[in-house]
Amino acid sequence: MAPRMGQRGRQMPRFSEYFGLGKTQHELDFVDVSNTYDLPVYVDPYAIEIQDDTWAKEAAEQISLFFSEVLAALRDADDHRAEGLMSHLREPKETFLGVSSEAPKGRGVGRHQASQLISAIKKSRAFQTGLLNDFSEMSLYVEGIDRDKMSDLTTNIIRGLLVDYTQEQCELHEIETLEYNGPSLWDGDRGNWVGRSVRLPYIDADPILLVPKYIVRRKLSLDSQEFYNKQITDFLVAENLRVNSSLVQTIKGRRKVRKGDVRDKNPKSKPFIADMVRDHPELLDLYKEIAAKQSAMLNFGDENPTITAVCQALADRLPNIPTGAKHANEYHSLITGALTALFYPSLILPQKEWEINQGRKRVDIVYTNAAETGFFSQRRGDPRVNANIVIVECKNYSDDIANNELDQLLGRFDNDRGRLGILTCREVDNPQRLLDRCKDAAVRNTGYVIVLKDVELQAMLQAKARLNDHVVEATLHAKFRELLA
Repeated sequence: MAPRMGQRGRQMPRFSEYFGLGKTQHELDFVDVSNTYDLPVYVDPYAIEIQDDTWAKEAAEQISLFFSEVLAALRDADDHRAEGLMSHLREPKETFLGVSSEAPKGRGVGRHQASQLISAIKKSRAFQTGLLNDFSEMSLYVEGIDRDKMSDLTTNIIRGLLVDYTQEQCELHEIETLEYNGPSLWDGDRGNWVGRSVRLPYIDADPILLVPKYIVRRKLSLDSQEFYNKQITDFLVAENLRVNSSLVQTIKGRRKVRKGDVRDKNPKSKPFIADMVRDHPELLDLYKEIAAKQSAMLNFGDENPTITAVCQALADRLPNIPTGAKHANEYHSLITGALTALFYPSLILPQKEWEINQGRKRVDIVYTNAAETGFFSQRRGDPRVNANIVIVECKNYSDDIANNELDQLLGRFDNDRGRLGILTCREVDNPQRLLDRCKDAAVRNTGYVIVLKDVELQAMLQAKARLNDHVVEATLHAKFRELLA
């Protein structure tokens, strides 16, 4: 689908609207942005660091390699090398994330700010004492580093991965991409930046770089003010009580230290935070442990419909899609959106996988399994299943699933990917015969295929529309138990 040129000054719709996807934010894996305003969410390096899926691990590795190069250069007093690395971090204007007082422009580092940032790092107490090693902790220790700057820095470092992700999403949703000669990309293997022409979608005349929504937050996971207000202040209150300092008051027979008094005596500053972490590293460990438990974002703006409304609408639309090849794309699109709405953030990063057999094209959707709890987490931890990914195949017809069709899906499994698949179809003439075939595959440990017919998928969507997520989980567990019976 080619980009459409808008009138000058006219506010353009969001990405999904511009390309006519007919999907809400809950049905999309990426942040649904517009090119006429910045969305106030931020790419969070700690949100990337704590994930253990393949994409996030590679992103975290790229960030770590880049920051290691910068720190090594600074410790070798090679400011020229450090500034050279930093100066390639251009404004990430293609994401339209963050907050801007004017039209979206991005606020990246750029060559003119590189020396200032390098100077701020060198002056920080954390760098001088050897405490600074983790990129995501820069916002705690380095002056001038806030959520906008951290988001921009992170985006630039993982730009190459975001380009690949954008292209995969465009293939999934059948969106045309065009040539774009943008900023250089970080190459961790070379330890340097490389120029490369890429392909991106365009809204009007603006290239768009899509960002997976599971790596963004409304504020950074590691925030200096939050860390100071909670873990550090609580610790200082307890310490003053322990030593019976002058800040201790007796109120109605109880010893008490006011947080305001502690903060007046120990005002917040980034050098102070660095000193506290150096002397009491357990405070940062606790803060990180709490931050890691924060859920991925589900809502991205008041203008978006709620997950309950989205799931009910999908449940209502499903039976109205006619069966047959003519409507296969419509069914396929709805299933992709429905599974994202149902299972995010357990299943993420959907992409198409193609296979041509004797002139016949087959399309599977491959989801990354990033679940930390629940059904999909258990399947990833089960050595029999090892479901690092989940392969989904959609059949827009009501006939029985033949042996060769089931074998095609089973043939997608291997030791690295794992052995879990979902097969969606409209109806099954002989459900017991299909179940027996799936059970045979499970007994042989060839693979574990969960079949979801319209009626079952509708019931799951309606359950989530009523916020009964436990029904969705129970359905998956029951389906899996059937395979083992």
